[in-house]
Order: sequence, then C-alpha cells, then structure tokens
Amino acid sequence: MRYVDNEGNLAPNNIVVDGMMVINPTAEQYEKVGYMPYIEPMPTEEELLNQAVENKVAEIKEYDKSPAVNSFKLNGMDAWINREDRIGTRRAIELDKVNGQTESDIWLNGFLLRVNCDLALQLLDAVGHYAYKAYNCTQAHIHAVRELKSIEEVQKYDYKVGYPEKLNLRTM
Repeated sequence: MRYVDNEGNLAPNNIVVDGMMVINPTAEQYEKVGYMPYIEPMPTEEELLNQAVENKVAEIKEYDKSPAVNSFKLNGMDAWINREDRIGTRRAIELDKVNGQTESDIWLNGFLLRVNCDLALQLLDAVGHYAYKAYNCTQAHIHAVRELKSIEEVQKYDYKVGYPEKLNLRTM
C-alpha cells in the first residue's frame, strides 16, 4: 500500500515518528504522522471510452494481420505473400521476362511454383488489389470505432464485416 500527504505527495520510505527515524514504516506509523492510504482515482467516462476504443482498435489491427484477412487460395492451398515479398517477386519476374524467359520460379509457403511470367504478374496484381481493399476496410473500421460515442457501441462494433471476398487463384 502506498501513502500520501494532504497534498497528494507520496510518502517517503523513511519518516520521523515520535522523534525517531523509521525506515520502511508500517501503516500505523504512516497514519500516526498524518499520511493516508493512496486510493487510485476512478477513471472518468471519457477515459473508459478512450480505453475501450484503443482496445477495439488493437483487436481490429490483430484481425487485419490474421489469416482471416491475409490469405487466399492458390490451387486449393491457403497462401499469403506480404507486400515486400510481392514487390520483390514482381521485380524478379520482370527481370526473367527481360532476359527472355517465359516462366518464373516462385516460392510460396515452402513450395516451388513454376508459373508463366504474365500469369504470375496477373496473380500478384490480384493479391495486391485484394490487400489494398482489405487495408482500406481495416482503416475504415478503425475510423468508425474512433467516432463512436459510447462504450456499449464500441463493444458491439463488428469489425469482421465488409472485407473483400477471398481470392481463389489458379496457376493452371
């Protein structure tokens, strides 16, 4: 338990009681010299609402990172390729094309896929467009939650709606 003086200042670890220095005083010794137990103030409605909003935003961001959003089907297999890897893969395929190749090797989820270069670029574009639409949906949910005016509204808010339909892609 912490103790405070009449002005709300925390009590020191050493106090003088009856003319003697006391190190690590007991509750009774603190109270004898005028300190009182510190009671944490109750949060305001606004603070509670802000905390509820921040908690919901954190849930939305976690959902946005989850396979519920970040996945697609490729030849029946669940897969995902993040933005950085999409950019790098695109560049590699473009280099393959410049060098006269018609097919590129793409590693996805530990599997090697040999795909026609033009088709591979189309697939990357589809995934990129899906990711962009999903990002916009996530940001719209975050914005909507930040506009809510009650804890009940925040708690009831369903952020799992409105995401684009999952892609079902084929390389053949």
